[in-house]
This record gives sequence, structure tokens and C-alpha cells, in this order.
Amino acid sequence: MPISNIYELGKQTLLAYQSAIQTTSGNISNSNNENYSRRRVELSQLVGGFSGIGVSVEESVRMRQAFAEHQLWGENQHLNEFQTSNTLLRQIEGTFAEDTESGITSLLTEFWNSWSNLANDPENEYSRAIVRDKGVLLSNSFQRIHTDLREMQDQIRQEIDPHITEVNQTLEELSRINQRIRSGHSDELLDQRDQLLKKLSSEIDIKVKEQDSGMVNIYLDGYVLISDDTINTLRAQQSSSNDENKVTIYIGTSDTALNVGSGKLKSLLKAHNEEIPEQLHNLDQLAVHIADSVNAVHETGENLAGSTNVSFFTSNVTGAADFKVNSAVVNDLSLIASRLPTEGEGSGSVAQEISDLQYASTLNGSTDLEFYHSVMTQLGNKIQEADFQEKSQQLIVEQLQNQRDSVTGVSIDEEMTQLVQFQQAYQAAAKIVTTVDEMVNTVLGMH
Repeated sequence: MPISNIYELGKQTLLAYQSAIQTTSGNISNSNNENYSRRRVELSQLVGGFSGIGVSVEESVRMRQAFAEHQLWGENQHLNEFQTSNTLLRQIEGTFAEDTESGITSLLTEFWNSWSNLANDPENEYSRAIVRDKGVLLSNSFQRIHTDLREMQDQIRQEIDPHITEVNQTLEELSRINQRIRSGHSDELLDQRDQLLKKLSSEIDIKVKEQDSGMVNIYLDGYVLISDDTINTLRAQQSSSNDENKVTIYIGTSDTALNVGSGKLKSLLKAHNEEIPEQLHNLDQLAVHIADSVNAVHETGENLAGSTNVSFFTSNVTGAADFKVNSAVVNDLSLIASRLPTEGEGSGSVAQEISDLQYASTLNGSTDLEFYHSVMTQLGNKIQEADFQEKSQQLIVEQLQNQRDSVTGVSIDEEMTQLVQFQQAYQAAAKIVTTVDEMVNTVLGMH
């Protein structure tokens, strides 16, 4: 073999192991970077003369587990949806404050009991004051819950816009990376692409189709978000109907409404458009029923002033927002009716009849408390379901993450072992080149 060939083989071998050392060092330095995919240098044997000596870099490979990655994008959507739903449902439950004395269960029970006490002593001013105060506390609680739910709905609405903005910014970044990959992809670009896809999948239900070049097409609800030079962003629009606010997601400037499928945005939209309106409707239904049923009995009764047809709660209550005690009753306790016009002093039949309303199954076949407990039970079941789904989904995501990391993740021990091997091989190749150089100098020195 010519001496020049040995020099060339030695040089290529040194460059090959130098590349392997740099790649391994890069793996080690990114061992804690969850968005980094491990690199591996493929070495091939060089052939010279009658024997194979030396190595060269055949290619640098970005390690990946494509199936697990695509599965992760899908399962990540569901995990973020369940996590966000769990949080929002617990916040909704918190507005009712059922674990405190200001909860409707406690206040409604005390309200009915105050009428029972009044029936036992109808002319007692203190008993009348208790009836009024319990009515005011009950109506205040309804109004507070209504206000809190409305404020929460407004907060969610304000939170939707930043999420839409983040989705659109991520789409724009992915589109730019797509164009750079088209010009010639690198492992760094592919890492950035996967990081953005993971971020996007936490918000909406994306479908990803990867091209051979590394570029990606992204779809939502069957519509193209990114494809080659095409990019379609999202926008949120609010509409109001029958005092109900609804947010709808559209693609671009079109009138095409989209189903975001899953992800954080799905949970925010569901809480805003469905969960909170459902609780408001239940609250309104209960408030109207209590006001109407109490007023219907109270108006038939006679008060201490000798008059009838006086409402205890304001007339024509439409919901929790305007559910309150008649201001005339608040200012004049004598207007509280306790007996029928045909009865004399000491009778508390009307007060007792109002107290007995707590046992009447007239609200969808249930008593007021049974109806309210049913509402709270359904809400509690939703929270339990969301909690179970979140924990189960977390296990699925962790399992897929482990599958992916087993291929793409960096093991410090493994990389350090390879680094030592590559360094030793580099030193050996350098020794060969040095030895050959010394031999040549010796031969040249003989002349």
C-alpha cells in the first residue's frame, strides 16, 4: 500500500472519530433537554490494499421512535384536555361553597325552618325578623353564585384569546421551519419542529402527516392548517342569544366553524359554552321555583296589617340574578303573612304551609333540596370522571414517553462509555499516523 494511502486513511479515520466524539459530546450536553433527540454516527470500514483499515463517517443519524411520537401528540391532547377540565370543574364547584354555612343547602334548610318557627309564634317580631333575614341570606347566596359563575365565564372568555394567539404563533413558526426544512433539513430543525408539534397538540386535536423531506402537513377537523406554502390560522368569535354567550372557533377569515376536538382549548370552550351555562340554568330554575311557590302561598295569607296579596319575594323572578326578598317586606316585618284571612290572631297556618313546601316534590318530580343535591351530585360525578381520566391518561402518556425516550433519550452512562471508546480509537489512529510519519522521516534520513 502506498504511504500516501496510509496518510489518507489515517486522516479520514481521525476525522471520523473526531465527528463521533463531537456527536457524543453533544448528546451528553443535551442529556437534560427533553426536546433533544439523541444522535448517532454510523461508521463504515475503509478498504485499502489487501486489508481493511480505518473508518469513515457513513452518516449521522437522528434517533427517533416515529410511532411513539405520533401517538404522544394524540395522547398529549387528551391529557391536557382532562387536566384543564378537572381544574375548571373544581373551580365551578367552588363557587357553590357547599362545604360552608353559606351554601344553598344550609341556607335553604334554615329558611324553611324559620317559617316553621314563625308558625309556632306568628305574632313574634323576632321570629319574623329571622324569616326575613334567612330569606335575604338565601337570595344573596343565589345572586353571589350567579355573579361568580358569570365572572368565571368572562375570565375563561378572556383566556381563550391568548390560547388562540399561541396556537397561531405556533402555526406560523412551524410554517417557517417547514420552509427551512425544504431548503435542507438539519437535526436541529427537526427537534424544533417536534417541540412545536408537541406544544400545538396540547391545545387542539391536530392530525400530522410527515413528508419524506421532514416537512409536515397539519390538519384540524379535516381542514388544512399547514401544507407546503399554505397556512390557515384560527380566530374566536363570541355570539349572544337568549342571554347566553357562546364562543365559536373559525378557520381564517371564513365562516367555517371548527371542532377543536381535544386539548386545553376544548376544555375552555366546553366550560364556557356548556358547563357554566348548565349550572346557571339549574340555579335559575331553582330560584324561580322557590320564589313562585313561596309567593303563591304567601299572597293568599293575611299579615299583621290586615292586608293580603303581598309577595314575599319580588314578583316575576326570572332567575338567580333578580331573586330577592320584596323590599316592602324587608322594611316592614308586619307585611309577612302567617295566617289565612278567615283566621284570627295566633294562627300560623300560612307560615306552616310555606315551611311544608320543602317536602313538596314539584320541581321536576323532586323537592327543592333533592333537585339541588342532584345538580351537585352530577357536578361531583363530572369531577370524579375528569380526575380518573386525567390520572389514567397520565399513565398512557408516561408509557409512550418511556418508549420514545428508550430510543431518543440520552443515557449518560452509555454516552460516556462510547466517548471513552471513541477517544481511545482516535488516539490509536493518531498513533498510526505518527508512527508512519516517523518511519518516513527515518527512511528519508538514511539518504
